[in-house]
Amino acid sequence: MQLVQDNLVQSRFSNTFPRTVEMICPNCLKEAVFEAKTWQEHGRQLAASELACARCEQEILFVQLLEADSTRKEGGLFCYPGPAGREPMSGVEHLQSLSPPLARSYESALKLYNRAEWGATALTVRHLLAGLAARLLSEDKREQSLTQNLEALPKEMDLSRPLQDIAQLLAPSGAFGRQFEDEATIDKVSADLLLELAEQLISYLVVLPGTMTDLKGRIATAPIPIRRGSGVG
Repeated sequence: MQLVQDNLVQSRFSNTFPRTVEMICPNCLKEAVFEAKTWQEHGRQLAASELACARCEQEILFVQLLEADSTRKEGGLFCYPGPAGREPMSGVEHLQSLSPPLARSYESALKLYNRAEWGATALTVRHLLAGLAARLLSEDKREQSLTQNLEALPKEMDLSRPLQDIAQLLAPSGAFGRQFEDEATIDKVSADLLLELAEQLISYLVVLPGTMTDLKGRIATAPIPIRRGSGVG
């Protein structure tokens, strides 16, 4: 089951259950309207309905979580299979802080993807990567090609800084290091922060290299589209 954002609901029944939902169909991969005829309540916690895609006519299951008074729960709409669109990446607020124009480019790429405009998506992503590299580099490097800019990033950015910061936090005199002297003084807030710190470190040292290796393998084995006018029949 995947969450369906409330803003995808275009109209509702009088009981506020969704009547029509507009999203990318997981079957035909096109933006389409899904219309519900009836909702069946199951117990007091949820209602279910099968909504059909207006394009391919395939049905998918929608589940609406309910409040104790049988009204719909805000943010409680799910479907299976999930919509084919993509959700914003975790931590996108940091991109917004770095550069609002780059954040808007990222949002545009997502919108294009979720409208199944694949070519426009790819071009927007390339523009986003070029803008990101240029934003992070010094001015004398910004006129280089995208490849040159990406290769220059590790030389201009201190990619080891996150590890240095963590080391200082965990040092005996650091903010967290001092608390390890008496574990009984560590409260929920400190435990939450320590766990988040560990997750960020795992993401940086383990998850990122692993997912990049996997992505490189999938890119290397992906079929290459034939260009128009190439003469290949």
